Amino acid sequence: MALWPWAALRGAGFPVQDALRLAAPTASSAADTWLAAGAETPGDALRTAFDADLLSISAALRALAGEPHLREALVWQNRHAYKTGVEPLAALPATARNSKARQRERLVASYVQRYSTKNDTIGFFGPVGWARLTPSSDALRWVPGEQLVSRRTVYFETWCMDTLGAALAQDASLRRWAAPRLLPYFRLEGHLLHGPMPTPVELSPEQAQLLSRCDGTVSAAALAREFAGGDSSAFASEEDLYSALEQAVGFGVLLWGWQVPLVVRPEVVLRGALLAIGDADARARALAPLEQLERARAAVEAAAGAPEALDAAFAELERVFNDVTGAAPTRAAGQTYASRTLIYEDCERDGSLELGAPLCERLGPVLELVLTGARWLVGEVTRGTRASLDALFDKLSEGGAPVSLTTLQLAFVQGLQNPATTEQMMPVAQAVAEHRRRWRELFALEAGVRRQSRTVESLRPKVREAFGAAGPAWRSRWHASPDVMIDAASEAAVRAGDYQLVLGELHLCNSISSLFVEQHRAPEELFALAERCATGADVVPVFPKAEWSQRTLPCLFPRDSQYYLSGQEPSPRPDVRALRAGDMVVERRDGGLEVLDRVSGRRFGLVEFMAVFLEQRCASIFDLALTDGYSPRVTVDGVVVARERWSVPVASLGFAGLTEALTQWLEARRWQQAQGIPRFAFFKVATERKPCFVDFDSPLLVEMMAKLVRRSAEASPDSRVQFSEMLPDPEHLWLTDAAQRRYTSELRLVCEMS
Repeated sequence: MALWPWAALRGAGFPVQDALRLAAPTASSAADTWLAAGAETPGDALRTAFDADLLSISAALRALAGEPHLREALVWQNRHAYKTGVEPLAALPATARNSKARQRERLVASYVQRYSTKNDTIGFFGPVGWARLTPSSDALRWVPGEQLVSRRTVYFETWCMDTLGAALAQDASLRRWAAPRLLPYFRLEGHLLHGPMPTPVELSPEQAQLLSRCDGTVSAAALAREFAGGDSSAFASEEDLYSALEQAVGFGVLLWGWQVPLVVRPEVVLRGALLAIGDADARARALAPLEQLERARAAVEAAAGAPEALDAAFAELERVFNDVTGAAPTRAAGQTYASRTLIYEDCERDGSLELGAPLCERLGPVLELVLTGARWLVGEVTRGTRASLDALFDKLSEGGAPVSLTTLQLAFVQGLQNPATTEQMMPVAQAVAEHRRRWRELFALEAGVRRQSRTVESLRPKVREAFGAAGPAWRSRWHASPDVMIDAASEAAVRAGDYQLVLGELHLCNSISSLFVEQHRAPEELFALAERCATGADVVPVFPKAEWSQRTLPCLFPRDSQYYLSGQEPSPRPDVRALRAGDMVVERRDGGLEVLDRVSGRRFGLVEFMAVFLEQRCASIFDLALTDGYSPRVTVDGVVVARERWSVPVASLGFAGLTEALTQWLEARRWQQAQGIPRFAFFKVATERKPCFVDFDSPLLVEMMAKLVRRSAEASPDSRVQFSEMLPDPEHLWLTDAAQRRYTSELRLVCEMS
């Protein structure tokens, strides 16, 4: 194991104090006294304290709604909520608490808790930082900058450029300059067109000749000059050739227009394609709407820090987009995590961070144990995957004949997703279950003990015995990315050694995606690190836009890697021939399965060919999950490897169904204290994609949690609610700004594995 010298710093962009403003301190103290006394009904003093604290929370929410940082964040995230919720709430006095006002309060509170307690990474409300690992004798050195962020950059969403490209292609005089592209799951063999249809289609010589040239690099206008107009030409006129192309598009064989690949700067790719238009007037007409959008984006960038100006700039960008494309400026309405708007912003956190030798030396031995289990898990997934692919090949092959790679991969993925699939077809699920079982066994938890400690020395021989026989991974060298939090009252406390480390998620891949790389001042260093431990060029699938965004796109591959096309998305490297699904078959050779590219003759081991696919599929399967119900906090030599967690049936949270505010809050506190859940926690229900923060001293946050629990119970009555302690808690957040306000944070490290 070797750590990269750089670690990404993920941190909230709002100070945790914003979330603490939603607490009811006086009522909480009175409620605990009442619960301890065992009284049946709340007294007047408790009700008075509760009502007074609710008024204070209302005043805090109105003040937060008026603060520029929240208003600007909402303009970026949800302009409709900004207009209908935040602006009206800021204008209301705290005494105005009708149902509409309470709805707006919950809206503001939902964003405040998210922006100030979760390590989301987007915009100035989730800026990216970078830490350098050094041999310094100081465990940590943090020098905050004068501002929260030092750099702000606005990016076009890929779908925005795709929509513009589609609009341009509606003009026939422009479309002739676009390069038609045979979809990668089709293959020409003489006059036969092979593809997903049951039998090949026989084409005319003219059709076959035309399709053979449609590789996405030659414009239709150039094809017309090559094939149309002369006495011996394949097509009588340009119009005949364009009609043939249009017919192929209608049959789903070709794409003909301007589609951009999934890249961070899609407008650069589109501009390059439009600059290739051979007619000056047509080129100017095509570039004009792109330039209008770029000017409108620049105005948005210039409005940073001024919510009202930003809102106006957004409105102008949306107007321009609608004018030049005729399309709506948003998509996927109601999907919180989708790329809904035309642009997004990513930012670099202002400050200098170094992690020294004492911190790395404390983390290293514990991480080595955990990664020993991860190495075994990856080996088991690889072994099981290889066996599953072997069995699938034998099932699909006729007498050992080659099998289409697309057919084999599709059957494999369907097998993993089908709960009725035989055990042989579920290598990931099997390996994960056995991995968890072995960790549970070697930790040997003591019943009823909430804080359990182990040592590296005592665990090392057990870990080696449990996970020592690790099989080969999907490639000889691979990466793991652990998220690590520092639990300390201050930076000075870390330097004094008064801290503990908390292991968060462990990603079984290099999860330093494009959003992090873009905010690094020397990204070439990161690519050099990726290439340093590579054993050869990767085969990189062109990730589908329906499942990935340009922010989350894995990007740190060796720069000579080869792209593999299997869907409609174009390659990010149009200047280099990409592997095409239709050209690839799987053969059994010398006892193993190999992928053959029938065009170049190149061969790849099947599992190695699928390495990137397997890494991404298995990225988040590592989970110690020490018990199914309650799980204690487990610390190994100053590193928390498992936070305290609770898993309870959704039906057991009876307080969620109560309607009277004080009664609901009191019963929630009674339940919380009986479970032993701390004041600050995260919970996750079946109907939400991500965990949410709850402060049990906040009646409003408890009410919001109860609403999510009710919704989950209605949708899935047998589901469970997962709770975990907030660690570090708000008093142990070392990351500060120049004003000494505290922020949640975590470090994403990269470990080279072999």
